[in-house]
Amino acid sequence: MADEVIAKEQAEKEFENWCEITGIDYEVANMNEEDAKDFESLKKRLVDACVSGHLVFNDGEIEYTVSNRSPENFSGTKLTISQPMGSLFTAMDGMKDTQNFKKLNCVMSAMTGKDNGFFNKIHATDYKVLQAIASFFLSI
Repeated sequence: MADEVIAKEQAEKEFENWCEITGIDYEVANMNEEDAKDFESLKKRLVDACVSGHLVFNDGEIEYTVSNRSPENFSGTKLTISQPMGSLFTAMDGMKDTQNFKKLNCVMSAMTGKDNGFFNKIHATDYKVLQAIASFFLSI
């Protein structure tokens, strides 16, 4: 694992605070077994990114810095991630049920302001962190 920028316990507290601000239920006791397992996996991605310094919880927003695993012209890009608005869901209505990654890119675009193509060019590690954030927003 990369160097710790903040302690894991602090990152977990910041994650829980972010969940409270954004209305995301983080009480695993309220979830069925499968949902709890998925939740813990997504939470781990965000907490690990926070510990390594790539992700900062800033009240209801998240600041994410694209890792050096992504190509040079993407590495170091700072993204401000906000909760998407309701119009996102109507934009996804026109997509086929089989276009899950296209829908996911649409969500990530709505929460960062970047065009959909941006997400096709970053490293899978960065993509998965953004995917986890999008998944939390879609669960509200």
